Amino acid sequence: MRQYKTQYWSLNIPTLWDAEFEDETDIIYDQAGIGELVISTLYQDEGISDEQLEAMASEHVDSDAIIDDVVLGDLSGITVSFEQGDEYWSEWYLRSEKLLLFITYNCDLKNADVDEDVVESILESLRVVLEETT
Repeated sequence: MRQYKTQYWSLNIPTLWDAEFEDETDIIYDQAGIGELVISTLYQDEGISDEQLEAMASEHVDSDAIIDDVVLGDLSGITVSFEQGDEYWSEWYLRSEKLLLFITYNCDLKNADVDEDVVESILESLRVVLEETT
């Protein structure tokens, strides 16, 4: 495992995974090409409320999505899992005070269970960093 660190958070990446920053998102991906995590970060001075997280996840409430509360590392929030066409999707809406992470994972439906434990391990390693910039 190696650590991937941004200005606001860090996580551990397994040996057979890579990470890169592209178009204002962090992409953590399986070198075998099975799936990828895409992480968008938002920092708000006024903080993030539970209501904001619920509003973001609400587009899936009326669908067949599975919605659960979750705590991953230093962050907590909501996770949503669903199938869309031939793809399996998981989304996480996570917060820690002023930090909001919107994370998606997708793969072919037939591979939905392949990276499940690894993705969970990666996300459980999330730590808030919040480096001050001058």
